[in-house]
Amino acid sequence: MSTAAISNFGENLSFRPAEIVAPLTEEELLRLLKQHRLGRVRVMGSKHSWSPLIETAGVVIDMRNFRHVRIYEEQGQTFATVGAGLQIKHLITELNQRGLAPPALGLITEQTISGATATGTHGSGRYCLSHYLKAVRIACFDESGENAIIRDIREGDELRAAQCSLGCLGVVVEVTIPVIPQYFVQEQLVPVGSIDHVLEMQESTPLQQFFLIPHSWSLYVQRRKISEHTQRQNGAAVYRAYWFLTMDLGMHLVILLTAVWLKMRWAVKFFFQWIVPWTIIPPWKPVDRSDLQLTMEHELFRHLEEEIFVQRRHLKNACLFVREILSLADDSSVTLSDSVRDQLRQIGMLDEVTSIAGTWVHHYPICVRRILVDDTLLSMSSVDASGSREDWYSISLITYLKPRDQFFVVAEFLAKAMSTLFDARTHWGKWCPTSPETIDRLYPLLPMFRKICRRMDPNGVFRNAMVEAKLRLSDGPVEFESSEKRL
Repeated sequence: MSTAAISNFGENLSFRPAEIVAPLTEEELLRLLKQHRLGRVRVMGSKHSWSPLIETAGVVIDMRNFRHVRIYEEQGQTFATVGAGLQIKHLITELNQRGLAPPALGLITEQTISGATATGTHGSGRYCLSHYLKAVRIACFDESGENAIIRDIREGDELRAAQCSLGCLGVVVEVTIPVIPQYFVQEQLVPVGSIDHVLEMQESTPLQQFFLIPHSWSLYVQRRKISEHTQRQNGAAVYRAYWFLTMDLGMHLVILLTAVWLKMRWAVKFFFQWIVPWTIIPPWKPVDRSDLQLTMEHELFRHLEEEIFVQRRHLKNACLFVREILSLADDSSVTLSDSVRDQLRQIGMLDEVTSIAGTWVHHYPICVRRILVDDTLLSMSSVDASGSREDWYSISLITYLKPRDQFFVVAEFLAKAMSTLFDARTHWGKWCPTSPETIDRLYPLLPMFRKICRRMDPNGVFRNAMVEAKLRLSDGPVEFESSEKRL
């Protein structure tokens, strides 16, 4: 039976599975799994991932019919049990009606709760969403691989694996998270002079994120902290309109005009060097509801993103490295600093950097967010090989330009170099070029994850080429040939 092709949000992935099924009940889901116990099954959420995690020639399961929310109290704490197919924006609405909020929020709210947690989605200043999962109800197989079963995972290494599973353990039916009383956040967007100053600010505004502006290479911090107020303050409604019209809409339209439609490098640079500073109003300190203040309408324009994670001790040097590499990519006459040249020479990539000189003009602010180290086995913010509890920082690189070949070359160079220099990890749900060998080195708990995968999925039903290759879930080598660069 022929099916329609599936394309993701970023339009960098398109594939045609054998079948797309949207079960109505757990019983129907279990029958489906048993029927395909020797085949391949992947789960589709809102298709907002840029990596080929959902790609398969087998069966794609759409969990859109599992969208329930149950709120309950246990030992003085409030929890929400949420159906796997519910989008985060609808969960926020449901919780708002009860005066509640999620414990953390990512930048956008289009993802399903299961898709967001399966890939380690995060906000700024708190743990990733995966960390907060207290229980995961999952459809998988018994150890014989013959029978499809439902498992309620609530503790131990299995929960740590299920919290950020990349879809490898089974089909998530529902998750349980703690929810907290609704809170309000004060925000102030200010220019700063250095990364050191940004980190000093963090103590008083722990939910902050900051932006490295290309071409001017100035820094702006979105200072954020929980307010003592319980209603909107200081012109919050006007601020929301300003942010939507200026940032969510206006900035993106200018980027599309200069970088995508007209392809005018000088106009891109002029915009970031001279226009962007005039859009910032530093004295403004609006107070607004958490979900309104902590999210953006980032889904309005289709784009592609790579997100690179480094620990706090590497942040300053990592940002300098990104700045110099992007400057060289924009202008081949740029001379790299002695420190960056020495770094590249030490890892054998000094000759390779010349291949990207003058090939790419970066056209989007580089957003940097802090994520607390968590106890999952596989999220990007999980513990490193030393067991360090040091904070992680994500560095986002975004493009709106097509074709994306030049961006891929520069982004892959950065990921490769930074993984060696700074033990950097790339986001599983974004464009993820990190090699299996590097992943082995960077994720010390991966052997435990593999063991649990093989126990809950002995026939490898829930694997695809990406997870088999990058996580080395198969015994032998796997060829990873994805459609992710074709669009």
